[in-house]
Amino acid sequence: MRVISGQHKGAKLISPRGEVRPTTDMVKGSLFSMLDSKDLLRGKKCLDIFCGSGALGIEALSRGAQSCVFVDLDCKNVRLNLDKLRITAQTLQSDFRRAMRMLKADKFDLVFCDPPYRTDYAEEVYKLLVKYGMLAEGGVAVLEHASDRPLKTIPKANVIDSRVFGVSAFEIVRGESESDICGNV
Repeated sequence: MRVISGQHKGAKLISPRGEVRPTTDMVKGSLFSMLDSKDLLRGKKCLDIFCGSGALGIEALSRGAQSCVFVDLDCKNVRLNLDKLRITAQTLQSDFRRAMRMLKADKFDLVFCDPPYRTDYAEEVYKLLVKYGMLAEGGVAVLEHASDRPLKTIPKANVIDSRVFGVSAFEIVRGESESDICGNV
């Protein structure tokens, strides 16, 4: 796994061992091309939930994002990668629900959410982003999930773009009012 573009292009990242599914370079390249084309990256304040190695947030920083907060139950690898690249960023070693409660006063332009695939965490993260008002005006969330488990509670009108890459899929979703979200958190 490596940084594919920007200031840290080519830097190899340390990834977690065990049952992990890092976002491939092809998926990451497509995602960041879309974000760049929609002017959703440069100078933006980011949040990387279920960050693992921090690959998505680090890619965003490498391509000109202003800042990124990294959240995971285990932040060892992201901290090693940030230190290796001499990037100063906040890390929160916490369950995503607790971390989002702690960050709910903050506004983010871009949120990456790449949870374990066989969960409904991506939809729960989106509901919490809306409930807490964490997306800045014009802000978006990138929700990655298994392609055979579509996101059911996200209003179709809020989906800006989506892609499927084999077993992986992602949606770029804009925030709306809590009343636009199906279900409760």
